[in-house]
Amino acid sequence: MDTELFERTAIFPIHFDMPEHVLPLKTFVETAEQTAELVRALGNELADGSLVFQVVVIPPAEGSFKTRLGIIVIAGAVALWQFVESDIGKAFVKGITQHKPSHWAEQIGRSIRTAAINLLLEEPEEEKESLQVAAGELLVELAAGFLQAETETLRSNGLLVERHRDAYDAKNRFYEVCENTPDLQGIGFSEAPIFPIRRADFVRLQVPIPPKEDDPEPWFAGLTVLKVTSPNWNPDDHRRQWKGHDLKGRDRFFLIDDKHFWLLVKQDRLNPHIIDNIEVQWAFQGTHENPRNARVLRVLRYND
Repeated sequence: MDTELFERTAIFPIHFDMPEHVLPLKTFVETAEQTAELVRALGNELADGSLVFQVVVIPPAEGSFKTRLGIIVIAGAVALWQFVESDIGKAFVKGITQHKPSHWAEQIGRSIRTAAINLLLEEPEEEKESLQVAAGELLVELAAGFLQAETETLRSNGLLVERHRDAYDAKNRFYEVCENTPDLQGIGFSEAPIFPIRRADFVRLQVPIPPKEDDPEPWFAGLTVLKVTSPNWNPDDHRRQWKGHDLKGRDRFFLIDDKHFWLLVKQDRLNPHIIDNIEVQWAFQGTHENPRNARVLRVLRYND
């Protein structure tokens, strides 16, 4: 990366709390990919698809143990700020960062507004770069805020799962990767070794994504046997999915829609073990190798 381009790069650090200074390659790659997908999803919403940016990997600082992504905005920065200034944009920014746009005006917005005006009057190249740098910083804060925010907080500010499916999907996949990294104890999004997201939060921050009513993606049904390692005994909690392994040891996440099963739970007629074996009829999207949005329609067998 040339010096000029690096100077326009907003840094997005992902700090890993690991007992040893070794991180699985899959975790490094997939958390970076899902962060990029999240930035892309938020960017499309912010600027109505006109935002063009590049995500790059920045070499880690000496002695650190983190991923450092770089966000370089190429075009659409003016459209981004126009959205932030709108009523919807104000709620969007506050819902993710917990700050009103006036806060960002003090942090980076003043340079954006000044640059936007000057872009129309004089020194277009210089002001264009100023806009792009500020836009990249805002994207970093929005993406980090979205990854850390509670679902209820996002919903209360208009960030609905049904509308912002791509952003929530990227967040889900990010924390699925973290959950599947055995020794990963926490995640932080700053250069300092501070980890506000603990391992217990990885599942809690995931949210089921309902299918679109007009979703053309087909659904498949079948029978499967699962070893349940993390149940959710609250039938009204649709945020946290059940977790288990299939016969090949692959992680499987699902909800249970079987009313008869929940009646047995209510009547205390099941005998749960540390690891429960269940045979179910379920429906899912995706493929048999990688099912998504899985919903158990009938629990055919629970342990014995």
